Amino acid sequence: MTQMKKIRISLFGLTILALSGCSTSWLSGYRPPIQQGNEVKPAQFEQLKTGMSEAQVRFILGEPLLTDAFNPNRWDYAYALTPTYGRQMVKHLTLYFQDGKLARIVGGPTAMPEHQKSPN
Repeated sequence: MTQMKKIRISLFGLTILALSGCSTSWLSGYRPPIQQGNEVKPAQFEQLKTGMSEAQVRFILGEPLLTDAFNPNRWDYAYALTPTYGRQMVKHLTLYFQDGKLARIVGGPTAMPEHQKSPN
């Protein structure tokens, strides 16, 4: 084998080796955005007031995504958006009822990246 042929084969091998370590995200093609859960929009959130009945809250926000089997007075509205590119965004709203009336609101319509969520 000639010296030039050895150099070409070596360069080709090094190129393949270098490219195999690169991220393949730019090669993966189109990935559709995925939405899951109930998105609570800021306009809906502003309508919530403590003292509202369960029916009024259900009219504004719709059915909760999660209702605790052991505590039916807690409703959870969770929403996750995985965009085509970028980080997953998660929104979580928890409502607590007492005697059929809205007593406490935890969370809201602001989104936070999944990697910044607290582990609890």
